[in-house]
Amino acid sequence: MISHPLAFMRLPYDLLVALDSRMFHFWMQPVHYLVRLVHILAMAVFFGMDVLFDLSLMRRDYRAERAIVARLTFWWMHWLFAVTMVSGVLLFFYDPVHIGSRGYLSPKLLLMTLALINAAICHNRLYIPALRGQAVSLVRARTGAGISLALWTGVIIMSCLNSEGVPKVFLRG
Repeated sequence: MISHPLAFMRLPYDLLVALDSRMFHFWMQPVHYLVRLVHILAMAVFFGMDVLFDLSLMRRDYRAERAIVARLTFWWMHWLFAVTMVSGVLLFFYDPVHIGSRGYLSPKLLLMTLALINAAICHNRLYIPALRGQAVSLVRARTGAGISLALWTGVIIMSCLNSEGVPKVFLRG
């Protein structure tokens, strides 16, 4: 049963069943919604800071402002990403069969991996000079920041598509 074009990327069901632990599920059950709240808030703030940082990198000749934005967001982005990842892993292992069976989880993980590869490539060439207020190539800045924006936006879109089923249309006759 294929419900969308990326369904072929779904994680194997046998793997998801092997990862399922009822002990962990019952241990985390009392704090599940708290972990979920932390995950959503950390992810939202991380994404907002990433958008702000990337948009500042795409501007022309605003080195001082870019350095201020970079200094304000860079450290927090690292910590918020770590909180988002840890809480996301906890939520996945809370119910791996249910979460892993969703069709947009694998594309989301792929986009996250590509975004991290982009961040690793841009770190020394783009992000560190921005922190220092140094000049960076506008083409390089716009390319790296544009790719970052596109990939992280894709992660958010896949998360939204993954959270609920397709809305049902009620036909009236």
